[in-house]
Amino acid sequence: MNPKLQYLFPKSFQPIVWVLLLVSCVFNLLSVKHFTHGPILDDSWYSYAGDDYPSELPIRLDAVKMDFEDVSGDSWYSQTGFDAWLQWHALDHFPRAHGFVELGRDRRQFGISMFHQIHCLSMIRESLINGINDHAAHCLNFMRQAVLCNADTTLEAITETTHTCKDWTQVYDFIAENQNNWPKKASKSQAHNDTEADPHAGHDLR
Repeated sequence: MNPKLQYLFPKSFQPIVWVLLLVSCVFNLLSVKHFTHGPILDDSWYSYAGDDYPSELPIRLDAVKMDFEDVSGDSWYSQTGFDAWLQWHALDHFPRAHGFVELGRDRRQFGISMFHQIHCLSMIRESLINGINDHAAHCLNFMRQAVLCNADTTLEAITETTHTCKDWTQVYDFIAENQNNWPKKASKSQAHNDTEADPHAGHDLR
């Protein structure tokens, strides 16, 4: 043993010191494995019953760059037109439902705020075409809160500004895979419940 360690720790304590060092190394290795093992987080300790569920989707998102563009009225994601309807509608198109997942042993259904926000943008766009309504008013206030919550502090000096974002494609992949694992056949009552849970049902996203 290092002479300095021999001075600090008498021989009677040396086995304890080695055990503690070994335990520390094992703990550090397990911690590194836990935090670097893929994007999916371990949520097995949640029952997903009542209030016992995580505050966010159990996935670790990478950081990506996005150039915010100053677009004209006839470009992508414009206000009116059939192409605009297709583009906005495609933002939350999934195999089974609009941005919903089933989590936990009992397959509890949750909405994802990202797609609630996309839905609200579509509803605000529709209200600009067809007139204001209570749903659009809710969505306008919801988007105000979402902007404040995210507090993007990117400095904007030119028209096209690069922002650092969470990788939204990972969210799309997670939801698509989750929905592909939903039970293939649902009863009429379940289908009715799914329609009630989905805020998009019955809305024209023109």
